[in-house]
Amino acid sequence: MILKNIRILLALASLCLLFSCKEGCLDPDATNYNPNARKSNDELCQYDSPSKNPLNLEVFHLFNGNNFSLDSIYYDDFGTMIKFNRAKAYVSKNCFFNSINSCFDDTIQYLLLDPTISNYFIGYIEKELNNISVEFQVGVDSVSNHTDPASYQSEDPLSYQTPSMHWQMGSNPMDWSYLFVVVEGFADLNSNGIFDSGEIFVFHLGGDDFRSNPNNISCDISEFTNESKIKVNLNWSKIIEDIDIKNENFTHTMDNIPLATKIANNSNNFISEFQ
Repeated sequence: MILKNIRILLALASLCLLFSCKEGCLDPDATNYNPNARKSNDELCQYDSPSKNPLNLEVFHLFNGNNFSLDSIYYDDFGTMIKFNRAKAYVSKNCFFNSINSCFDDTIQYLLLDPTISNYFIGYIEKELNNISVEFQVGVDSVSNHTDPASYQSEDPLSYQTPSMHWQMGSNPMDWSYLFVVVEGFADLNSNGIFDSGEIFVFHLGGDDFRSNPNNISCDISEFTNESKIKVNLNWSKIIEDIDIKNENFTHTMDNIPLATKIANNSNNFISEFQ
């Protein structure tokens, strides 16, 4: 029986190698291009020619134009004192556009943006390019949004996160969703100048209908010896813009759709050009 099981495992391993169960490089210009790869991972790509550089995204986390950090004191648009203790958002890189507005790389790549992280790898790009525009979108597409995080490699942003960034309610994947935007923290709800016990705000946004519109951001490319870099601003204050946290302080999306809709609309302005 044990020998039989070993043979089955060896056969499965052979099939996995044959059909490229793991991630692989899907860039036809790469020397290790693998059209049978299950999932694209540009970081695996290798090139004989020095014509391409890895492209890194440098993110500047802001709140009303100033540096944003967790555990700092801020105020909403209605003067309520708040302090964030969690802030994350899924953003997809949908496409790179050249100077004639032609998409030359439509490989979707997801980023899990976090105010404690400023640099993200987002693909490879030709060295001679001086500027591009990048289409970003807050949220997860309607196919990936209903997948199991267990189906992704641990380093993939769509894999399991701690704390969780995924709702897996019931056995029907159509009832599942990633949390597109999560912001949580404390709020001085009674205006006494301190955060009393239970004075919190929780905004969890998810669901296919709450993905932002695509946003095309123009970026200058900084070229270094072994990499290229672009910069964008992330405006965390935009997520809570025009929201009176004293009176609107809790949503898990479907339990407070009006508030979730405000957050979704605000996420359209979350990413902006670096200036």
